[in-house]
Amino acid sequence: MSETQLVVIAGAGLTAGFALAGVHVVEAANGDHAAREIARLADQGTTGVIIIEEPLYQNIPEEVRRGFARASLPVVIPVPGPDWTAESSAHEYIVEILRRAIGYRVRLQ
Repeated sequence: MSETQLVVIAGAGLTAGFALAGVHVVEAANGDHAAREIARLADQGTTGVIIIEEPLYQNIPEEVRRGFARASLPVVIPVPGPDWTAESSAHEYIVEILRRAIGYRVRLQ
């Protein structure tokens, strides 16, 4: 049995992070482009799992998505993209790191 690879299909904002982690990435501009890339990867036969950014996946026509679901390989897994509208709280992040490190929740002021 040959080894299969993991591929991430995402928009321009996410591909760099996955590439830095050593994952093979494909940048897709829209759902049609993502569907063509999934079909291309499936034809190659070397991809076992495709993680796709959910907004791209939602823009792939339903009948095409059903075809991906019926195929045994590659397994196509939509994942939510980042929420750029939510504010990041550095304060909460630091408190959580300290809590894990010392086993006690501290209060920063």
